[in-house]
Amino acid sequence: MAWNNKGLALDDLNKYDEAIKAFDKAIEINPQYSLAWYNKGRALYKLNKFDEAIKAYDKAIEIDPQHSNA
Repeated sequence: MAWNNKGLALDDLNKYDEAIKAFDKAIEINPQYSLAWYNKGRALYKLNKFDEAIKAYDKAIEIDPQHSNA
């Protein structure tokens, strides 16, 4: 959860590349952490990396179909 929260803080600072690295670390620790996948998708979207964002959103939905944000 700490890596995900760090990613959110970096996202708030518009440091999207760094945020993605933090979300990736959260995902490395727990590949089933749907919220980290969702947040990674948001950061990718903000960088106009739409195809990669869709893949991250899809993974979030695959892990948790009831994920309200995805």
